Amino acid sequence: MEIVCGSNTNLVSDNYYYNQLDKYAKIIYDGLDRHKENMKSGTYSIDFGTDFNDLLNSQNGEQKLNIAFQSAWNAYTYDNMDVFYIDVEKLTLTTTTTSIGSFSTHTVELSNGDNSSYLKSNFTSTSKLSGKINLLEAMKKEINRQLEGYSDYEKIREVHNWLINNVEYDMDLESEEPYSISGALTEGKAVCEGYARSFKYIMDELQIPCVLVSGIGTNSNGETESHAWNYVQLNGTWYAIDVTWDDPIIVGNGYVSESTKYKHFLKGSNTFFTSHQEDGNITDNSIEFSFPELSREDY
Repeated sequence: MEIVCGSNTNLVSDNYYYNQLDKYAKIIYDGLDRHKENMKSGTYSIDFGTDFNDLLNSQNGEQKLNIAFQSAWNAYTYDNMDVFYIDVEKLTLTTTTTSIGSFSTHTVELSNGDNSSYLKSNFTSTSKLSGKINLLEAMKKEINRQLEGYSDYEKIREVHNWLINNVEYDMDLESEEPYSISGALTEGKAVCEGYARSFKYIMDELQIPCVLVSGIGTNSNGETESHAWNYVQLNGTWYAIDVTWDDPIIVGNGYVSESTKYKHFLKGSNTFFTSHQEDGNITDNSIEFSFPELSREDY
């Protein structure tokens, strides 16, 4: 679908972004991961104790902690497609300082702060959230079951085609969750990030290395916009896939030709980078992430 919304490493894809964090950001990421089930309540607090005491006692410590938090959150949500229900703007990192003479001790807690919950507004009902998660898990496992015995290439192709056939681009943002697996897989509507997250969500279940990538896309009209896609590893080599752009909007009685459907399927850098530019600056106040190095040639 040509509606556009970016140094490389060879890290394991399941924790691809985690492995690029410093020790402080890893502490936060680990806390989020360890308490994932608890955080579905929307009010659970993660107590980091004095884990950041030395950081906060250093020059510009508070600023460094904020960068560690944002970097950890970016990495966590780029590694874990199933965490779609938390509103990061409602998460509060609170530092409590106790001083005795010239010595200061700092404790840190992550919570909902003054907010009633840090869940997104459409998931404040725990039963609705639980039902959505259960449905997504069931869909993922059923796809895995149906693809038993397929080669990795066939699995990648079938998931790519299944998303094209079952998800439509959410031009008017009608879905509750157009940027996540929830909108794409349970409502059938998503924007580029929702497509890309859904592809990785299913690849993870199939145990095929895959990462979510962000950057800038330039469409056939020369227009540029923020965009998201995937890199997938096949036979030890990384290739690019843009499911969104392979799912064009059809007007009237048109159809998707085979050349269009696979225009951005398992592409190497020589082809893919003519229209896609990686950008590891996922958000402000975060480290810059790197992406896997693509094959130069298409698969």
